[in-house]
Formats: sequence, C-alpha cells, structure tokens
Amino acid sequence: MQVLAIIPARGGSKGIPMKNIQKIAGKPLIAHTILAAKKSKQIDKIIVSTDNTRIAQIAKSYDVEVPFLRPTKLSNDESSTIDAIKHGLDFLFVNQSYVPDIILILQPTSPLRTTKMINKSIEMLKKSNASSILTVSKIKTHPYGSFWYNKKYLKPFKPYFNRYNQRQKYPPLYYPTGAIYTFWFKTLKKYDSIYGPRIKPLITEDEFNIDIDNMFDLFISEMKLLHWEKYKKGYSL
Repeated sequence: MQVLAIIPARGGSKGIPMKNIQKIAGKPLIAHTILAAKKSKQIDKIIVSTDNTRIAQIAKSYDVEVPFLRPTKLSNDESSTIDAIKHGLDFLFVNQSYVPDIILILQPTSPLRTTKMINKSIEMLKKSNASSILTVSKIKTHPYGSFWYNKKYLKPFKPYFNRYNQRQKYPPLYYPTGAIYTFWFKTLKKYDSIYGPRIKPLITEDEFNIDIDNMFDLFISEMKLLHWEKYKKGYSL
C-alpha cells in the first residue's frame, strides 16, 4: 500500500514573513514536520509542495522530495489546499507514474504533531470504514457562550443563551487542529474532497494543538519543544 505525505508550504504569509522557515528550537519550522514524517515507517513517499525556492532548498537539505515548484495561481491567499494537492498528484502521476493509496496532508504550522499521531491516523484509516481521519480537539470556548457585537451592544450568539449558562450543559463540539488530514486517494477521486462522508476523529491533547499564525504562537511552540517534558517531570500532581 502506497502512503504519500504532502507538506504544503507556500512562501507568502501575512502574519509572519516566510513563516514556514522561521526557526523554532534551532530548526526551521518546516523541518519539525519533515522529521516527524520521516520517522514514520508507514509513509513511503514525502513531498513538499511550495512556490518558493528558499523553502525548496531547505526542504531538500532534509532529504525530502521537492519535485516541482507550485504555480503562483495555486499559492495565493485565495488558493484552496485541495487544488494544490491535486496539482501535486497530477505531477507525480505524469512524471513518476506514482499513484498513492493513502494521502496525508501535514501542515508545517503544526510543529508539535508527533510521528505517533501520524502512524495512528494511518492505522485508523486502514482499520475502519472511514473516508478520512482528522485531528481534532474539544472546543473550550464554546460558541453557545459567545456574543455578536453590532458596534453598540453585545447580543447572545444563541437566542436561548440562558439555557447554556453552565459549561457542563454545552453540547460537545470539536474543531480541526490542522495537524493531520489522512484520507484515501479514492475519497478524493470520488467526492472531490479530502473528507468524504465518513470522517473519523483523532482526538489530540492540548499540548499538540498549536497551529502557528503569529509570533506568539511561535514563542509558545518553542517553549513547548524546549521545556515541556522537563517541566512535566518536575511537576507532581
């Protein structure tokens, strides 16, 4: 069974210039994702999809394939991930006669994702009837406790706001962490989607759920990578 990991890493970023190669814990951001993927014995091919030559050079220095530079039209703020994935798959088929059975999308902005999580997502997909596996975390700040703001007053997001005045009454909701999307190639072909109709959750703990968007996220990620394990050992409950 052919398992392909695609690491999408465009050069443009509004929040942090060249975000995907900013260093945390002594390595470029993208390197943490590359190394986690390379440690997985279940993945047989890893490619980085980028439009930027500098990102491509750094990725190649970690001994992964950058078989093409992504076209500009697939690398702007309005471009969809699925179009970039299709472009990569088309290139691999035409130029390498390669067709995967399973595809993983591993975003560089989730550097705390582990090889164990990657392997578990693949195993879950193989052993279930799911069309895809998605890393998710339980929502803490629930939308039912939120407000609209009409520039004058706050208005409850839900009209029956008082019914949910206790956190324990909130219906459970989960949000995608962005760390791992694992799906069958046939899911993409049949549904034109990386999800399909049967999405199974890989529920992950808070310590793995940072999706880097700004400098503070970079700081938190670095502190976790450098100090979290030592802190846990020294803190007794």
